[in-house]
Amino acid sequence: MLMIGHRGAMGCAPENTLLSIHKAIELGADWVEIDVHCVADKLLVIHDETVDRTTNGRGKLIDYSFEELRALDAGLGQRIPTLQEVLEVTVGKVGLNIELKGLGTGKVLTSLLRNTPETYKNKMLVSSFLMPELEQVVRLNQHVKIGVLAGNNINESIAWATKLKAFSIHLRLQKVTPKWVDRAHDLGLKVYVYTVNKVVQIRRMKELGVDGVFSDYPNRLTS
Repeated sequence: MLMIGHRGAMGCAPENTLLSIHKAIELGADWVEIDVHCVADKLLVIHDETVDRTTNGRGKLIDYSFEELRALDAGLGQRIPTLQEVLEVTVGKVGLNIELKGLGTGKVLTSLLRNTPETYKNKMLVSSFLMPELEQVVRLNQHVKIGVLAGNNINESIAWATKLKAFSIHLRLQKVTPKWVDRAHDLGLKVYVYTVNKVVQIRRMKELGVDGVFSDYPNRLTS
């Protein structure tokens, strides 16, 4: 079962920062998950549409220029990284799950990948709750692995995963049952579960045969 560091290792360092990603690698994560928004046709690694929760700034991303966002403190003196910076940190060390958080991210990502060496793409997964963004990625680059993030309607998410020929489906911890795991596996989908922080929960997911878990504490799989 894969251990996927959630937003790096957000239980141990400021989320979605290079420090958090380095920490996840140090703690033995197999993969790292990050979130991206599109700002001025570039992809910045940040979860929210606003900067209030994760930086020393206030307001919406769209109210800032790219340079202004890069000048903010994302915690412990860290800056909001670009996707390119994250690629350079993770290549050859750990798999990378890029979650598309905003409109237009799919098109910008595929454009970036067009000029990205294959070594960066060998262990890469693109996921989202936003099906139009995933459709855009599939339309422009059929070689990228796709992960469908499932909310409350798992049947609908499985239908989308089938339509997009996805690699994986990502289930909320509270929704995981043997039935859903078996159904996804029968369709050839990997099952990744978010967000799993307690050791007892991690063990339960392993018993159910899920393929990976997202955790704020990547070292807990071996605890």
